[in-house]
Amino acid sequence: MYNQTVESYDERMAKDVILLAGRILLESGAEGSRVEDTMTRIATTLGYPESNSFVTNTVINFMLHNESYPRIFRIKTRDTNLHRISRTNGISRRLTLGDISLEDAFQELQKIYHEQSINHDLIFKFIAAAIIAASFLYLQGGILTDVLTAILAGSFGFIVVETLQRKLHAQFIPEFMGAIVIGLITVSGHHLIPGGSISTIIIASVMPIVPGVLITNAIQDLFAGHMLLFTTKSLEALVTAFGIGAGVGTILIIF
Repeated sequence: MYNQTVESYDERMAKDVILLAGRILLESGAEGSRVEDTMTRIATTLGYPESNSFVTNTVINFMLHNESYPRIFRIKTRDTNLHRISRTNGISRRLTLGDISLEDAFQELQKIYHEQSINHDLIFKFIAAAIIAASFLYLQGGILTDVLTAILAGSFGFIVVETLQRKLHAQFIPEFMGAIVIGLITVSGHHLIPGGSISTIIIASVMPIVPGVLITNAIQDLFAGHMLLFTTKSLEALVTAFGIGAGVGTILIIF
């Protein structure tokens, strides 16, 4: 008869640390292979070399050993935050080297997870999106008179997408509305400051909302053999790209 033993404090704490690390990584945009590898390394360091983990873009399933209770966690929000990924990996390495205790690691991970976004973070993202749009305008061979239009379209379009994603937690609609804003600003700017190419401005302006990290992670998961993650992330990127194209296309058809 299969008999599960009662979990000890060390096992519960180990699961808490491992699941929290995996949750931070997955919600911050890390690829599935990185999440599973980090969870496995921490478990092995803590003395559980037979741990099992299964990660998709929406679920984390983890078992510490064959006689322990499995834990399943549902991922509802996802973002791109390379700083949180780097800090979580740093704690994982410190655990592996024995430079930090399990309790201290849990406290550090909780600080990372519960850090609230500062009120003016959208300002920094606004500036970053403007820089990205201007840079891609240069790479696409745009002219100087189109810089202002590209900066405004790219930055305001990105802010619309970011704001709607925080409120709706849905796909397609934020990208569709952001692309509509980009199309409107581009057409208006080209009319007020003629001389450049609308297509070049649009290509440069949509780059901040193109799911580049998602596509890259999907390819990395494909190479790592995570076919389910590759499929789901590829479809998610396809829906996002379709939303961008539909929004821009709607404006171009109307005007």
